[in-house]
Amino acid sequence: MTTPLESALGDALRGEYAAIFAYAVVGPRLVGPARALALQYEAAHRTQRDSLLVTLTTPPAAEAIYALPFPVNDAPSAIALAVYVEDRCAVLWRAVVVASSGANRRSPLTVLTDTALRAAALRRAGGAVPGTVPFPGLTA
Repeated sequence: MTTPLESALGDALRGEYAAIFAYAVVGPRLVGPARALALQYEAAHRTQRDSLLVTLTTPPAAEAIYALPFPVNDAPSAIALAVYVEDRCAVLWRAVVVASSGANRRSPLTVLTDTALRAAALRRAGGAVPGTVPFPGLTA
């Protein structure tokens, strides 16, 4: 039987797998500073995935392929996908924060903050001002 924290961590790992897949689609459609951000953010998701693989005793496996929420054909749609990915990861990591307690909340809260900062930077790269949203990870 899994605990709520183990379940939330498993969901977060699934989100990290999907994020890595999505960034492989995003990266080739970007150039310059936006591409550099995408490469940096993909590496961050890989690091987080690796950390979760070590943390979880029975980590879920990655899917062979993931469905994208919309077509990605150009730089604007690639940035939109990257923002979508970061927003989705924020939701998943917020659930880990909620399932955690005490000092164990620090690490997932840092990851949640990092996803929110990445989403804001990507929104700004796509031309949105100010690029932030209230309460990252909180669904409507």
